[in-house]
Amino acid sequence: MSKNIEILMIDAAKLEETGDFRAALEKYQEITLAETKNVEALFRLGEMHHQLGELPKALSAYIRVSDLEPDHKKANVKITMIQSIMDYFNPDLYNP
Repeated sequence: MSKNIEILMIDAAKLEETGDFRAALEKYQEITLAETKNVEALFRLGEMHHQLGELPKALSAYIRVSDLEPDHKKANVKITMIQSIMDYFNPDLYNP
């Protein structure tokens, strides 16, 4: 990991801690563009999308993590969880 990527990861983590998920998301996107196989950045990208309620994008990021590391437990749990949320259908509720 290059020094620039390390700095971006630290900056993104600080933004995440302060609750600025959109800004953290942008940092993680910048990292994943530079290092497409950075598993930690991809996972954090998924987390930011998840925090922002962007479930399809979060799922996509988690699947990319799982493709790179099939045994990544957190990503696999998140994939299962989001898929169950997205597959949920209750005929008594409005489900577009």
